[in-house]
Amino acid sequence: MATFICPMHADIRESASADCPKCGMKLVPADSRFPLLAHMMGRPVHLAAMIALMLALMAGAMMLMR
Repeated sequence: MATFICPMHADIRESASADCPKCGMKLVPADSRFPLLAHMMGRPVHLAAMIALMLALMAGAMMLMR
């Protein structure tokens, strides 16, 4: 039987995919190696936001190094 966990709250465990009662994030399979990444891949908007944030941080760091 599969177990699903919240990427942000490891204490939340369910036997079926649902939303976390604490934060509302979609539960991912417990055997996922990177549960937060698995969550972001399921929601392309979150993945795009994370990529944009990382690019902005890298650009800011490069500007500080000049």
